[in-house]
Amino acid sequence: MEKENLPEEIKPKEEDSEEQKISAEDLKFMRSVIEKTNRAFNPGASVMIVWGLICMIGYPATQYFLAAPQLYDFILPVWLILWVVGASVTIFNGIIAEIREKRSGVISRRSNQIGLVWFILLFNGTAWSAMGLHKVYFGELAFLWAVIFGFGLSIMGILSSKEWLFGGIAIFISILAASIMKEHAYVILGIVMGLACIIPAIIAQRNYRKQEKENA
Repeated sequence: MEKENLPEEIKPKEEDSEEQKISAEDLKFMRSVIEKTNRAFNPGASVMIVWGLICMIGYPATQYFLAAPQLYDFILPVWLILWVVGASVTIFNGIIAEIREKRSGVISRRSNQIGLVWFILLFNGTAWSAMGLHKVYFGELAFLWAVIFGFGLSIMGILSSKEWLFGGIAIFISILAASIMKEHAYVILGIVMGLACIIPAIIAQRNYRKQEKENA
């Protein structure tokens, strides 16, 4: 009788061990999803596309429609307007991203790191532009902001995905080309900076959407 009852006594223990195994697997899966989410970075494609368009339009327009006809008094107001547009889109996108993160309950550390990097770069670039310090180290403002975007995209590539790094490298190459062919400097910088922002933004956004589906 004892032998016949033995399997029934062992059965609850086996069920407990199976439940523990399942719960451990669930915890492991949940941790992996949380880690992926923390590492995930919403590239904010709209922001980078806007800045890319600003560069592609603003740089050549400055050279051909403002500098060439010697309308130098209009250069600063035009760029102030473009800067306000880009900054407004960036701030609005940041607010929306923060609201979404709070609703989801998971905040991406990588997103915060990249946001801080861009804040420091843009703040310093604006300060240097206002105080005229760019003339000492970079000459024209066009080269200062090209360096800022080059560093920003390169750091994004290191912290996030490699397509941003390629964009940053392309900008640094364009700076060398523009310094040699100064008569076409604004066109070279504008086109390369624009493409370096727009193309990686589209690729990164597509990859982010795929990762979101996998995490879901």
